[in-house]
Amino acid sequence: MKRCTLMLFAVLMAFSSAFAQKGEKAASVNLGYGSGSFHKAFKIGAEFKYNVTDAIRIAPGFDYFLKRDGVGLWSANVNGHYLFDIKSVEGLKIYPLVGLTLLGSTGAGSGDVDIDDDWSNYYPDYDKELDDMEGDSGNMTKFGANLGAGIQYPVLPNLDLGFELKYQFVSDFDQVVFGVNAAYKF
Repeated sequence: MKRCTLMLFAVLMAFSSAFAQKGEKAASVNLGYGSGSFHKAFKIGAEFKYNVTDAIRIAPGFDYFLKRDGVGLWSANVNGHYLFDIKSVEGLKIYPLVGLTLLGSTGAGSGDVDIDDDWSNYYPDYDKELDDMEGDSGNMTKFGANLGAGIQYPVLPNLDLGFELKYQFVSDFDQVVFGVNAAYKF
């Protein structure tokens, strides 16, 4: 009984000290490009980063992909990062990224738009998808997952610059997204 009580006390202390640690917080803006079979466009976004521990960070964010052919995309993400310090360069960190995404479209596509690229070579159902969006005002939302990696480097005591590359696994709308970001730490 004493051993069980001691184990329970040790577990509670471990959890309470883990939750009592204050983590680093940062707000970042990012610019990038998303390239999928359905939509290729520049993006702008924002992200909040919170270090749960020194190595584990959660990063909810929102990206808006500019309209192309009358269709724009947005994605709301919650990602987890595991930070690795690169000892040879002070402050440099790399991280794998794993997370969830909610991807949506805005606007109605038009099959009458003059498209420079022959999209049907890359995505056979492109014209059908555009026609379907015309019928339902172009709004749809799909759930998916993110997998990628990033790098960050402090250029000032409260400012990091970074680069991130991720693949968004979203039914029929997979895409590669890369971007650069500036994060203000507070």
